[in-house]
Amino acid sequence: MRRFHHGTNEIIGSIDLNHSRSRTDFGKGFYMGNNLGVARRWAISQSMTSETPTVMRYILKDEVFNLSDGCLNRLWFSAPTVEWLNFVRDNRIISNPGQLSIEPRHNFDIVYGPIANDKIADVVDEYVDGLVTATEAIQRVRVVPSVFQISFHTTLALSYIDQQLTEYQRKIRNNTWSAWEKADA
Repeated sequence: MRRFHHGTNEIIGSIDLNHSRSRTDFGKGFYMGNNLGVARRWAISQSMTSETPTVMRYILKDEVFNLSDGCLNRLWFSAPTVEWLNFVRDNRIISNPGQLSIEPRHNFDIVYGPIANDKIADVVDEYVDGLVTATEAIQRVRVVPSVFQISFHTTLALSYIDQQLTEYQRKIRNNTWSAWEKADA
């Protein structure tokens, strides 16, 4: 089992895919990453003045990472490639202005890949507009080595998260975080 983190501004009792945002790197889904520091920064960025940055810690079942079991339809990017960039582009662009698109825009249960820096939206726009090549775009997003995100897009995929073992911590003051506490699933 592996621990992954989700930065937010609330304690999540039960994951609900209907609350997921559209037009994100890997499409509408529930995201978490393997790096606690990145999750903490995301939690802080998602919190308004009256909200408390919160990091949820989830235990993923080992089967998530068994790419040959055939139970889940997975897409796996182990590095930032042109295929990864095009996948991010396809999920982030507005496909039909004025119309809602069906999200996610793929049929994968789980997508795993690098986390780009906060400039990814701008770089993808420049790539779509033909202002930069794929190689230039990949270089400009400055992916952090060994920092990955995983997104869950179906209820089947969510069943591979042991929500009974979910914990959370909250930012309390001066960049200090509380101890991990058990979350009610």
